[in-house]
Amino acid sequence: MSTPELDIRTVEDPDSLVAWPAGQPYLSCELAAGELLSAYSTTQAGQIVAVCFVKDSSNMRDQPWATVVGQPSASVALISACLADHPSVPDGGQLSGCTIPRAAYESLRAFLDLRGISWAHEDQGAPWDWWWTDTAPTPTPLFDKVQWLDGREQGVASKIIELLNLASPTHWAGPENPVATRWAGIVDSSGAVLCCAAQTMRLPGKPHLASVATHPDHRGEGLAVAVTGWITQQLLQEFPIVTLGMHADNDSARKVYEKLGYRCDYSWFSSGFASMPASNL
Repeated sequence: MSTPELDIRTVEDPDSLVAWPAGQPYLSCELAAGELLSAYSTTQAGQIVAVCFVKDSSNMRDQPWATVVGQPSASVALISACLADHPSVPDGGQLSGCTIPRAAYESLRAFLDLRGISWAHEDQGAPWDWWWTDTAPTPTPLFDKVQWLDGREQGVASKIIELLNLASPTHWAGPENPVATRWAGIVDSSGAVLCCAAQTMRLPGKPHLASVATHPDHRGEGLAVAVTGWITQQLLQEFPIVTLGMHADNDSARKVYEKLGYRCDYSWFSSGFASMPASNL
């Protein structure tokens, strides 16, 4: 039996995508009404199987960025439609990069090669996973060691930054970032921060954890489970859902989030666009 062809269409009301797909909260946690430049849907046998949306910016990027959600095999067709309306930076446009299902990496790589577009980073971008939970985790014995940290106070902020630079040098949310609205952590008797986590809030009512870090000398002691679990518990008393992202190769973090009941619904690959070196053309 042949596979029905994909039908690519422009979504007339991009804000209608917020509730798709049913039962998976990614779009409702990532998109705010009115912030989309455009969107596209892919249907197969009359059913939407994937969508692509273009945002004008995000908390980490100040240029348009495309994201594909849904069936990986639709990624090339959707990014192709997107590039027709939003030329990439290497082509003189403003579309600075994309996020796609990780399973679509090879096919999109081949497609971009034909257009003379490369990834912007030597490490070929960032494989990462998106997690969420709506269930408060069971407290651990170290929960009573966790406290809110005032990231606005200079002395506390400097200690958080010291820990992040040591334990998580690729972090994107530090105390200086206004998106990081609250911090939780465990400190020792000298006031040094041994483990921390930030609550970021790009969209109202949608808390997203970031910059979870443990001092290398104290890893394996359950501090990350305690801090992440405690702040998750606190946030779920105020909000219906908590989300977070992690680098795909961070196996220790994966074990922490699984233990706390987080679900990994999406495995992504993200990278900016760059012109392919002339020697490769």
